[in-house]
Amino acid sequence: MSLAIFYGSSNGMTEDVAQKIAAELEKLDIDVPLMDVFQVKLADMQAYDKLLIGCPTWYIGELQDDWDEHFGELDDIDFSGKQVALFGTGDQIGYSDTFQDALGIIGKKCREQGAEIVGWWPTDGYTFDESVGVENGLFFGLALDDDNQPELTDERVKTWVAQLIREFKLDLVAG
Repeated sequence: MSLAIFYGSSNGMTEDVAQKIAAELEKLDIDVPLMDVFQVKLADMQAYDKLLIGCPTWYIGELQDDWDEHFGELDDIDFSGKQVALFGTGDQIGYSDTFQDALGIIGKKCREQGAEIVGWWPTDGYTFDESVGVENGLFFGLALDDDNQPELTDERVKTWVAQLIREFKLDLVAG
């Protein structure tokens, strides 16, 4: 079993979340590399069978710059047999019509390339109008809003990581 976190972060918020997720996994003696998409090739994803992918939604439903620049490279990755969990940061009040769109943009692309998406997250507790990042009433992954709900971030991360431990079956390999 191999696991890595790939993330893009322009202002540090998504990187902070990636570090929090890694810290939660380390509590179970699960060491997970943090891969900044600015510094690595997306083709490096091929080496892992479980991926956590983090991307903020920028402006009006756009991918963060590093993800946007390399997004086309996902077409060359075979995600068959891989489980992918997504997490994103965004602003549900300022961008109510595009909150967490990046989750859906990347999640749908990974699924098209054969990935099994895990880590779906409820929309309860959020106030937004529309999102490409929602399917069947759930976010494609962990949705965070440090602009409007920073006090909820740590608990949401802990709850989501516990969910991933079950869905990735990490409880069978931890320790």
